[in-house]
Amino acid sequence: MKPLKVLILITKANWGGAQRYVFDVATGLPKDRFSVEVMAGSEGVLTEKLSAAGVFASGTLEVGRDVSFTGDVKAAFKLIQLLRIKKPDILHVNSSKIGGVGAFAGRLAGVPRIVFTVHGWAFNENRPLAQKLAIKFLYWVTIMLSHEVMVVSEAARAQVRYWPLIQKKLSVVHNGVPSIVGFSRANARLELTRMNEAVRKAAEGRSESNLIWLGTIAELHHIKGHEYAIRAVASCIDMYERANPSKKIIYTIMSDGEERQKLQTLINELTVQDRIILMGRVPDAAQYIKAFDVFVLASLSEALGYVLIESGMAGVPVVATAVGGIPEVIDDMYSGILVQPKNIRELTHAVSFVLEHPKEAREYGAHLKESTQKRFSLPTMLERIQTVYTRKTAPETSSL
Repeated sequence: MKPLKVLILITKANWGGAQRYVFDVATGLPKDRFSVEVMAGSEGVLTEKLSAAGVFASGTLEVGRDVSFTGDVKAAFKLIQLLRIKKPDILHVNSSKIGGVGAFAGRLAGVPRIVFTVHGWAFNENRPLAQKLAIKFLYWVTIMLSHEVMVVSEAARAQVRYWPLIQKKLSVVHNGVPSIVGFSRANARLELTRMNEAVRKAAEGRSESNLIWLGTIAELHHIKGHEYAIRAVASCIDMYERANPSKKIIYTIMSDGEERQKLQTLINELTVQDRIILMGRVPDAAQYIKAFDVFVLASLSEALGYVLIESGMAGVPVVATAVGGIPEVIDDMYSGILVQPKNIRELTHAVSFVLEHPKEAREYGAHLKESTQKRFSLPTMLERIQTVYTRKTAPETSSL
């Protein structure tokens, strides 16, 4: 049987959760069943990685992240022409912007199956009410134009459970990751100190057993709650080290983003610049997770979170906020600790508890590893996506 032609579209080609998902799908689908191409709105890390992996990828889509009626209409009609030439059997759109433009173009081009993956609802971000309502309407239109929609958590599906005419289109397909082999604890720490001078200086002067390492991997965006994590860790440093003078805490944040300068200013104001370090983007950051004694994620909203699953695969204990799909990964006080978002006091006490109770910390890490291996594996995710791709749906009577 001839492989089904799959065209995957995404707005940006940088490297985040959505791009990681696209890479895993494009490279992981069985080649005897699916022939995959990927197109993005720009060239970037994603297109580079895909090309290196032997997947056709380009950044020539004429679609930008910001809304522009004239530009988006022009992009949609160019995409219609492209789809009529490529004739994909399946059009898989990712992210809200290309989701709407792509689903609209796919319908007009007569694509047999349009699948939309929601990696997170943009209306959860801090926006004016009018903008949130407009975004919700555009999502509803995109869902109606799609044949099926995958959301990455039960929490994401629950947020739209009262929207009309869409429930039968929604499927929960959790993110999945491979069993991470990464560096050992000692080698991960060694590599990070080699690649960053500030980290090297922060780590020097303490033996391995007396160095406590906290870590986060998340874009420097307000939705990730870095400000609250930084304030909480600064408090932990003060309290824990007064009680344990031989110990030294350092906290590294891997990634970059629009809030870098704001967060660096906060770190300087708290006079912890020798302990809390913004490392910028670190390629394949997950391979260094075992360096951490505790992984911290203070997100204000999170559809699911690849980094939590990666921490679980590495057996690292996690302190995270109880938002979005995070409670679907972390069972509070069994496979990690959950706190309320924006609550610096709770976050401080949770991190301090893990540091002060090493037996419980080891148990949290072991339980999380067992859970993620069972529930969030890459093969499981790919199997479910294939089911969505090939599932026969009833004739539509209410689609736009």
